[in-house]
Amino acid sequence: MRLVIEIDEKQHIDSYLSILSIGILSCIEKGVVTVEEAMGILYNPMLISMFESVSPSLSDAIHLGTELEDVASIIPTKLSESIAQIKEINYGCVKFTQDNNQHVFYRIE
Repeated sequence: MRLVIEIDEKQHIDSYLSILSIGILSCIEKGVVTVEEAMGILYNPMLISMFESVSPSLSDAIHLGTELEDVASIIPTKLSESIAQIKEINYGCVKFTQDNNQHVFYRIE
């Protein structure tokens, strides 16, 4: 089974992935998911280059997310600060248009 998510505008892609990122980071803070699990969901180095030309800010946030594992193991006292930095980048990427049209579509295959 696969969940397919289609988003019809770049602005909504940035917003959707930023909201997903903020949720994942909050789950790390609450101990719901580990940093390693978060890397398997969104913070994958291959995604950095995928979004680099489309959304530099989102790419920066993903890049910082890929470094969370290192921060957690080398300087765990800085993990909260790193998470807050990524969240701030993500907050800046969340922008929706004023229309009320649906821009995110889900399909199960």
